Amino acid sequence: MKVEFLLDVLKPHQPNSYIVAKELMKVTGVLRVSVKVDELDQKTASLHIHIEGNNLSLEDVTETLGMNNCALHSVDEVICEERD
Repeated sequence: MKVEFLLDVLKPHQPNSYIVAKELMKVTGVLRVSVKVDELDQKTASLHIHIEGNNLSLEDVTETLGMNNCALHSVDEVICEERD
């Protein structure tokens, strides 16, 4: 099953967004990660992260974010699609 998540995430300036995206690509089933900076302040960045893949586990994604000092604020969208 194809799964997509749109996540609202808060992270410190380090690690940078590229490193977070690369780490999320290592999660089982992930095929695509898109990171967009929504807001930036002195110590943190608010990100919109769009993750696409097959049979994704939100728990695995959340665990990977936590290992990179990121906090999941909300899951703003979930799309599940059965493929032939």
